[in-house]
Amino acid sequence: MAYKRKNTRLHIECQGDLHRDGKLMACQVLDMAEHGLLIRSPTPLTIGEELPFEFDVGKSRRIHCTIKVARLAKSDFGVQIVTISPEDQQYLTEYLDDFLTNNFGRT
Repeated sequence: MAYKRKNTRLHIECQGDLHRDGKLMACQVLDMAEHGLLIRSPTPLTIGEELPFEFDVGKSRRIHCTIKVARLAKSDFGVQIVTISPEDQQYLTEYLDDFLTNNFGRT
């Protein structure tokens, strides 16, 4: 069952990799929601820019997606997940649902 507040960002930190101009840049995911992330990038990003991105969810899964930079928050960037496989989206949704249930006791 997917958690009820789809836009709730959960403070779940993990590693990610941003693909830009043929280079791979390590990033930090600071929080996540079903359709977006807050990331810290080593280089500035541009609002509206779309980039391939991958990040670790839990200990067993790497999610591959395309992100679109939606906002700047100091040195962090709010990004929207614009392309993701159905399998990765389902895994992410279930992971967030489990995290919410296990940490806050609700769904």
